[in-house]
Amino acid sequence: MSEPGPRDSAVEVRVADLMALRAYAGASDERSSVVRVVVESAPGALSLVPRPDWPTLRTLRSRRSEGTFVLVARFARPVAVADVVREIGRQVVWPSVAATREGRLDLRVLNPIGFRRDWDRGVVPLPDRPLGPDLVAGLRDAQGVTVTPDADPRTVAGLAMAGVPLVGPGFADVDLHDPLAREEHSLELRRAAIDEHGSVDWQRPVSVLLATRRPEQLDFAIAQVARQRGVSALQLVLAPHGFDAEVSRLRELVGDGVDVRLAPAAAEAVFGDVLQAAAGAADGDVLLKMDDDDWYAPDVIADLLRARAYSGAELVGMPAEFHYLAPRDLTVKRGHPTELYARFVAGGTMMVDRAVLREVGGFRSVRKYVDAQLLAAVTAAGGAIYRTHGLGYVLRRNASGHTWQVDMDYLLDPSRVERSWPGFTPSRLMELETRS
Repeated sequence: MSEPGPRDSAVEVRVADLMALRAYAGASDERSSVVRVVVESAPGALSLVPRPDWPTLRTLRSRRSEGTFVLVARFARPVAVADVVREIGRQVVWPSVAATREGRLDLRVLNPIGFRRDWDRGVVPLPDRPLGPDLVAGLRDAQGVTVTPDADPRTVAGLAMAGVPLVGPGFADVDLHDPLAREEHSLELRRAAIDEHGSVDWQRPVSVLLATRRPEQLDFAIAQVARQRGVSALQLVLAPHGFDAEVSRLRELVGDGVDVRLAPAAAEAVFGDVLQAAAGAADGDVLLKMDDDDWYAPDVIADLLRARAYSGAELVGMPAEFHYLAPRDLTVKRGHPTELYARFVAGGTMMVDRAVLREVGGFRSVRKYVDAQLLAAVTAAGGAIYRTHGLGYVLRRNASGHTWQVDMDYLLDPSRVERSWPGFTPSRLMELETRS
């Protein structure tokens, strides 16, 4: 609602939460030189960078007041109140990196950011409360939420988008006592809900950058690209490092629907230069660096694009959560926090906007630490890095041959290992029926 303020012809707009703020649709002809916005429930202070075409912003105050967050903006001349409120709502989350779809649930507010892989209480009934960020936040500590057939479909869809584990009639059976099964269940629900009900069109043309100096790994690496699904436009840019590859053979391996491009490099070329040349040959709006010996689930690229859309981050990736230790024939799962803004993601999962890569100077001309250099460059430029789930990626550790050298005992340190299994045992979302 909006109402006149107590002085200076101020107009006050009061909303319940960020979802209501972003959906605000006040009178388009209401104008004032003083706009006061009150959000009764918000995670932090509001901010506003005025548009260039607005009157001069003379003062801006943003503070917490009696449990609410208040922003007061004073302009040199009256400005459209609805425009100011909508701009505050737009700026309250990371800048959008995808087109919006009207009439759907706001993915920039209802999303998996903050998902917990542990819980403080058991399965709870769905509360009789309106859908919004407060409802999601209040359910993060629950093992799961029971949904009855008469529940509001909009609320159910919003909670699923946020990754809240839902159970009840119409949902697949899941052992919520198993943290991995619980997270897999959450991920399947959020994918479906985001695609059907989310306000953001997350599809973008993607170019996979795959640099390899091991011809014996080529078929395996190409197979990881070929199994990707749910992406509207996919291109493979292969950079054979010190050997030749035939485009016709690559096209046969990758299958129909994937464009193929070669960016060959001499054996003595520096790894960072090889990747930079591959990036220069790519056409996609978004670039994904993939490694030649790791396993990728068929939804990895789609999941990274979804995370890019709801996080607004310039670079997204997954943690190296699952490791297959080949010398020990052992799979270990490390306990990396996920669904959060971070400073590190696995190098074999880094997805970055092509324009951002160009702005930060591209891949550095170094033999090692190429991934760390790019992450540092994005951070130094003020960009955001987001780490989504790690269930779709398994990093292979051989006895040697890695740019990141680490002792096996380090990877088996009990303080770093959450679970372990004999043999190659990935998440079921990898959809691998045979062991490698």
